[in-house]
Amino acid sequence: MNGVLSRYLRGRLSVQVLGLLVALTALMQVLELLDVTTDVLDRGLGLRGLIYYAMLRTPSEIVVALPLAVLLGTVSAFHAMARQHEITAMRAAGVSLGKLYLWLLPVPLLLAVAHFALSQAVLPHAETELKRWWDATTPVEDIEVKPLWAHTSTGPVSFEHSAPDGRSLRRLRIYEVADDGHLLARISADGAQWRDGRWQLEAVQEFRFADQKIVRTDQDHRLWNSNLRPDDVTRIELARPQLSSIMLADTIAGSRVGTQPLRYYKTVLYRSFTAPLGAFVMLLLAVPSALALPRGGGGGEMLAGLGLGLGFLLCDGLVAALGSGGQLPPLAAALAAPILFITIGLQRLRARDRL
Repeated sequence: MNGVLSRYLRGRLSVQVLGLLVALTALMQVLELLDVTTDVLDRGLGLRGLIYYAMLRTPSEIVVALPLAVLLGTVSAFHAMARQHEITAMRAAGVSLGKLYLWLLPVPLLLAVAHFALSQAVLPHAETELKRWWDATTPVEDIEVKPLWAHTSTGPVSFEHSAPDGRSLRRLRIYEVADDGHLLARISADGAQWRDGRWQLEAVQEFRFADQKIVRTDQDHRLWNSNLRPDDVTRIELARPQLSSIMLADTIAGSRVGTQPLRYYKTVLYRSFTAPLGAFVMLLLAVPSALALPRGGGGGEMLAGLGLGLGFLLCDGLVAALGSGGQLPPLAAALAAPILFITIGLQRLRARDRL
């Protein structure tokens, strides 16, 4: 009996959550397309371009919408079940809110796995492809020439222009810096091409500083070994690039170029593992809304669940910003909101089960 009931509840909740996930994602798509449609059509990309843009933006919008879909889906599913007296029957049969939550755990588990898979395997590549495609279709007169900076394994590097795929750089400046911070050399190159896993510099001019002398060297071509990669070049202009956990670990270790402080990447790395917990937290906060009465009572529980869920999203974003800014340790910034709201949810669940 319990197995049949638990499967029914999971199916009911899954349909509601997935329906709201589709609706929220579609709403975000519409709002974003209203903003970019003119640009896409001005580039002559047509309907196919709009569809391609929407497809590449869909993974990030699903990741954003998923926790809210769990919250709203759970509240709305329980509200519908309360109106049909299903919750009353389950409570009369001795089903506690705690047992109800345990029965429903496979739903947020599957959603958390999907969230993690999208964030790790799909979202970084979709963002990179969108940036490459957008840059490749930008009209020449709209291209803004400005120096872009990155901190590489050899020191700071600037360049004024890059190809959409990041495999070609123009007007490159490389500053080799010693461990104590002193400038060792400045290397200028008219261009750089990515070939066989290394950069080949063109029209190179080097000024090396040693023994209170400046030694100048001119070369037509020169190899440059650096941890700067074409996909790093593509992401340099992005303020908050989407990176997988492996990419984040490589950036922290220094084998991949980053444009943000080290604390930012540490915070995002920890959050890449704690973010999927949002589905469990939202379900926990929404389960007490099952106490809503069939004839419209219990609205306070529903509002409390919605308020706590939105508060979790706000708190999580706030502590993430504090961690990225160095105001909180990275691990604390990743765990603070989930632990706090899981504690609140468990206490609230226990209190309502005693009623």
